[in-house]
Amino acid sequence: VTDTLGNLIYDSRTRLNIPFQRTSSDHLTRFEKLPLPQEIVQEENAFLFRSGSPASYIYVVLAPSYSVVFGDIFRWHVFYITISLVFTSFLGFFLLRNLFLPMRYVSSLARDFGIEMKKEDFVSVTFREVYKKLKLREQMLVEFSSYIAHEFRNSLGAIIGLARLVEKGKKPASEIVRECRNMEELIARILEYAKPLKLDFADVDLNKVLKDALTRVPMPKRIQVSRKMADDLSLLHGDSDLLAAAIANLLKNAKESVKGKGLIEVETGRADDSVFVAVRDSGCGIDAGEMELIFNPFFSRKTEGMGLGLAYVKKIVDEHGGRIEVVSDKGKGSTFVLRFPSVQE
Repeated sequence: VTDTLGNLIYDSRTRLNIPFQRTSSDHLTRFEKLPLPQEIVQEENAFLFRSGSPASYIYVVLAPSYSVVFGDIFRWHVFYITISLVFTSFLGFFLLRNLFLPMRYVSSLARDFGIEMKKEDFVSVTFREVYKKLKLREQMLVEFSSYIAHEFRNSLGAIIGLARLVEKGKKPASEIVRECRNMEELIARILEYAKPLKLDFADVDLNKVLKDALTRVPMPKRIQVSRKMADDLSLLHGDSDLLAAAIANLLKNAKESVKGKGLIEVETGRADDSVFVAVRDSGCGIDAGEMELIFNPFFSRKTEGMGLGLAYVKKIVDEHGGRIEVVSDKGKGSTFVLRFPSVQE
């Protein structure tokens, strides 16, 4: 007779390997039946074996420490394994979250910059495009600082010169006041551009917005205006006043680019899940080298312009979740297209 661990308990050919007691007991009180020769019967932790030679019964009871200890060990193993699995899961989640955190940050930047992300070349193309945009913003900051320094230095120089002439009686003091007001206007326009836009969102008909913009920019008789508005245009969610201001800026630029007789075409339409408005002109066009700079603040080819018009247009379009497309041919004209997500019907 051996136990479940393989330890020898009894062999009829030898003596018993464990201490035992010879007792007389009525085993029928515990067992339903007695075993046959060379048979073992079990009731819970009690075992009864009938030996053939010498003829005898061997009664074995497992001590509580024998069964309970191993049961406790098994339960503790399950507990430790469960805790280890939970800890490993949390550790893996934490590591994966931090591993992909830079990727999520780059994805967010790409969306803010309007960069189209492709899964197959996300790392190479997207990182490169984001880097280019960041460098462009750094360049914009340098240009902005240079512009402000240049304008303020010119104005201060003019004020100092006028003050000396006023001191000698050669100029009236009103000239100084006029120059100070010019500086005040410059500061006001910079602050106006820099402050966050406050949008009053509503469902907007782009055709009505375009008509409003056309009334804000009077056209000379030398310029013919052609309109093409879609009848089945979906609504868009936005601020009608700011959208009209953006389109009016495009119309103003188109008018200024047309020298002499010319044509300006305006069009609205829909494509997939978006609506668009296009402004085309037959003006002077834009140099290919300037295409990436036209939306930068304070970039302007005009002698009197501040370069905030197109930058303001882009700011409004970005706030509406839209995008701007530009096609220009030097000497033949330009086309600006503003696309916005439409309201789902």
